[in-house]
Amino acid sequence: MRVAALAVMSVVSAMAADRTLLSEGMPNAVYFSADGKTLSSNCRDGRVRTWDVASGKLLKEKTVGRAMLIAPDVYAEQDEKAQTIRTWDLSADRQLQLINGTGRQRTAISRDHALMAMASPEERSVRILKVGSAEAARVMADGIGGASSLVFSPDGETLVSANYDNDIRVWKTKSGEMVKKVEDLTGAMFAAEFTPDGKELIMAGLDETVYIWDAKTFALSRKLKGHGETIAALAISPDGRTLVTGGFDVVSSKNPVKVAFWDLGTGKITRTVGAPHQVASLAFSPDGKWVAMTSGEKEVSLWSLGETGR
Repeated sequence: MRVAALAVMSVVSAMAADRTLLSEGMPNAVYFSADGKTLSSNCRDGRVRTWDVASGKLLKEKTVGRAMLIAPDVYAEQDEKAQTIRTWDLSADRQLQLINGTGRQRTAISRDHALMAMASPEERSVRILKVGSAEAARVMADGIGGASSLVFSPDGETLVSANYDNDIRVWKTKSGEMVKKVEDLTGAMFAAEFTPDGKELIMAGLDETVYIWDAKTFALSRKLKGHGETIAALAISPDGRTLVTGGFDVVSSKNPVKVAFWDLGTGKITRTVGAPHQVASLAFSPDGKWVAMTSGEKEVSLWSLGETGR
């Protein structure tokens, strides 16, 4: 029993982060800048805040209302009463587009910022638009309940929607053709990312399992078990070697949970740390040295992975 206890202690770190960025509002989605020097988050007090990663100093904040960051420098502002979505370039402080006739939407943007996807639970559809245009280039029929996660492949040629009906749909963005539908899952997938090389799609959600699909055939390659909680967020290191998953207690989002660090080569958990509440967002710095986390407190936690991102 003592050996087992020591083994557990060796992978569980204290809840204190290696670095903490303080905020007057509770941060949600979090993104590093392309050079990794700054980090931005939209906060629940209606502001986007940007910090210097090295010093932790707050550099700027902008009032954006009910908006969500969908990239380090792009946010989507939804007005359900007016039925509009406006997208904005945060760095240039200019509007990119105004989209009319929209209700609640889950949004995603391609890596090159050329395409945006919007999923509507009311319309049971997914729209693909060119960033800067208000007209949908493609409209695809989607599942019941809307998207629980929505993600573009790194090359922007594929869009994946995981739905609350427990199905996953995969489309080609140029044609709108659905090339795959996965129907044998036991719960909704709340987090999704392609590996940086675009070769695999990783998803996780309600059933506490990490699913890894081949991104060419969308055949299931592996399942990873061990997090032990519903998974609300995930992130993949830039070198594709490390996966981080953040938990969610289905009894209450205010209960403490854990964050697990996985070696994707072996499929094993190498480290776990505590989070005070449901993990809202996870992100790797471009150099792989830091993982940022938001988890229901007025702060962004930064965990160090060292010089190699391991």
